[in-house]
Amino acid sequence: LHYDRNNGLLYVLSHESDVVVVSDLDGGRKVMSLRRGHYGLRRDIPQAEGIASDDRDTLWIVSEPNLFYRFTRTASS
Repeated sequence: LHYDRNNGLLYVLSHESDVVVVSDLDGGRKVMSLRRGHYGLRRDIPQAEGIASDDRDTLWIVSEPNLFYRFTRTASS
């Protein structure tokens, strides 16, 4: 679970469903798949366990065994 106060977004990480649910303050939701073929992933993210963002709108996910994934916003997202 991570709240991005800069953008007013709540990120809910589920390693069992292999998704991140992104909710905004207006109740809108987006589901981000952590499986191969989505968001530039070449492989499924194994057992995602942590999520955070930084001041540059970069989303970070950590998974077993000590793997880090970085997601950056594009002009269309």
